[in-house]
Amino acid sequence: MSLIVSCLVLIFPFLSASFNTAEVLSNRPSIQNLQDHHPEEGLLEVLLNPTSIISNDRATFSNILDLDFKAENVNYELYTKDNKEQSVSLRVGDTTQLKESPFNPAWPTKIIIHGWTESGNAFWLHDIRRNYLSVGDYNVIYVDWFVGSTKEYLTSVKLTHQVGEYVAAFIEFLSSETQVSFDDIHIVGHSLGAHIAGYVGNYMSKKIGRITGLDPAGPAFETPYLKDTEERLDIADANFVDIIHTCAGSLGFLRPIGHADFYPNGGTFRQPGCPVFSSQSCSHGRAYQFFAESIVHSDGFIGVQCSNWMDFQLGKCGENNSTAVMGEFIDSDVQGIFFLQTNAQPPFGKGRI
Repeated sequence: MSLIVSCLVLIFPFLSASFNTAEVLSNRPSIQNLQDHHPEEGLLEVLLNPTSIISNDRATFSNILDLDFKAENVNYELYTKDNKEQSVSLRVGDTTQLKESPFNPAWPTKIIIHGWTESGNAFWLHDIRRNYLSVGDYNVIYVDWFVGSTKEYLTSVKLTHQVGEYVAAFIEFLSSETQVSFDDIHIVGHSLGAHIAGYVGNYMSKKIGRITGLDPAGPAFETPYLKDTEERLDIADANFVDIIHTCAGSLGFLRPIGHADFYPNGGTFRQPGCPVFSSQSCSHGRAYQFFAESIVHSDGFIGVQCSNWMDFQLGKCGENNSTAVMGEFIDSDVQGIFFLQTNAQPPFGKGRI
């Protein structure tokens, strides 16, 4: 996105002394003002005001079944310590393939879901997978919904519930055939993938252990109106839900929606180290970079519980405030809103300060 767009949206409102989401959202620049200066930013209108290209009707966002998008359009690629670089494809109903695969129900299962315009070949999925397999025994499964994620944004949004239903059926299949415990299922989703994880939780016969939302998508979920909890990620979708916000109020969700919500560097763009002219996309991606690093550095990211970013910066949240590890090794009993600072380049984690 351009310099003016990147600098105008959200930065100053978010630094207010209170966590007032209504004020933040109301203080955005208008779509018309931005278009007057940057008519080439065609996607910006969708990102900041998803209903601007369609009728302003909530029914437009209803979860209508797309008969052209089928369960076969979602692929599941398994990696373990026995096949670190070459995946094994799994399919609902194919018990032979599953039994012959290296899937081990005794190991924790990590299900990774990418976001809009991406596929199972996204570099950050490989980073997360390699880090998991470098530190322990895991079943790491990519959910590749490329056929749906590469459609126009609002179409992909509508497909998230369908993908979630298909993934839930896949997990139920794993459980019935291998007796893997739902408590050992951890879904990690970025952007639209985070909300897909929420739908998975809605469709499951019982709760899974954990969902980690990496900068859950904001457009069409939080803006122009806040979706009901059944239509987005929330705390009811798993036994524990943790969120990392890195482009909050723009590409990502601003409000806290998990049991534990982390706002590194205030949670907004521009995240430290991100180029000015790609500040939003870079900041949006910082969430998965931070999470990937947390797998191999268990105490690299320490958040401090605080009411807002300004108080944190002013040192008002000191020794008497609770702290929590952000990322893979968070304690599942942790609840609240946490702030922290990171480095501009890897290693991003500052550890305990």
